[in-house]
Amino acid sequence: MTTQRSYQFGGNNNSPFSGIVGIVIGILFFIAMFWFVQIVFRLLWFLLPVIVIATAVIDHKVILDYFGWIGKLFRRNLIAGAAMAALTLIGAPVVGVFLLGRALFRKKIKNVQEKVERQRQSEFVEYEELQSETLELPPIEPKPQQRPQSPPKAEGSDYDDLFK
Repeated sequence: MTTQRSYQFGGNNNSPFSGIVGIVIGILFFIAMFWFVQIVFRLLWFLLPVIVIATAVIDHKVILDYFGWIGKLFRRNLIAGAAMAALTLIGAPVVGVFLLGRALFRKKIKNVQEKVERQRQSEFVEYEELQSETLELPPIEPKPQQRPQSPPKAEGSDYDDLFK
């Protein structure tokens, strides 16, 4: 005999509002996300000059490399280059944050490489001598060494006869 069981979670699923409530919550979630992203984007537009200046101070080659890449894209494919230039202008805050992150990453890599190079060349470190007096220690007397005692010989063993 087979027994079939069914379980329902969430109360009465026969209600016509059960699907609508989920859709309304989803729509409210996406509206809240849109407002949040809009606020962040406006804040980044306001901070864009500071971000670009910080990127230029940390590593100006990052900015030059990015615009050089767009220039190469223009030479290879005019439509793709124009699209990328338009996206760069529209999403300038995002591009600015990306370039700032890339500049910070390059700086970190450069610092680690310099540290490894210094360790490899074993550069001398400046030091200051704290005390110049010699410490006098009493002489150490050597301990007399004791020979290990041989085990007592057993009389009448066949093993001793093997070495005679």
